[in-house]
Amino acid sequence: MEKLRLHIALLHYPMYGKNYQTIATSVTNLDIHDIARLARTYNLASYWVITPIEPQRAMVQRVVDYWVKGPGGGYNPHRKEALSLVRIGANVEEMVKGIEEEFGGPVKLFATDARPYPNMIDYEEARRLLREDDAQYVLVLGTGHGIVYDEIRKMDYFLKPIRPNTSFNHLSVRSAASILVDRLVGEEWSY
Repeated sequence: MEKLRLHIALLHYPMYGKNYQTIATSVTNLDIHDIARLARTYNLASYWVITPIEPQRAMVQRVVDYWVKGPGGGYNPHRKEALSLVRIGANVEEMVKGIEEEFGGPVKLFATDARPYPNMIDYEEARRLLREDDAQYVLVLGTGHGIVYDEIRKMDYFLKPIRPNTSFNHLSVRSAASILVDRLVGEEWSY
């Protein structure tokens, strides 16, 4: 089965902190593994971990190498297959260039945020774009308290936020990623 033209990216900078200052967040082992498994389960083209912090990029590379090139792959071939989708970048521009080089272009970005933005598109429109447009699309997820406004404004499209049925709205990024990917490429039903 041919891979979809949908990629997923987890940004760690520039993010908002608790007091809406610009910060870099920490890469977590759970995010590396779980979002890679999500990407493989839904046949996405790649999963990008984006951080400007070189020691964190090196840590991600060590985790990936253990499972893809090292003994982990023999122990768990499914994990090897999922983690082989992981790519590492310092920023969004590096990711876009990497996707263009590996998969072709153009590359278009779907921004996500728990806050509403003007000109948001619904999931039906996003699915239509994925079916009808030849571009590579990236679902860009933020960490911390969301992607800073100046960075999110660079995205091509804004997806409507996930709306829970309570006032509590603080999903883990792994949970949000799963919901969003399923809405974009999973079994069709009305949203």
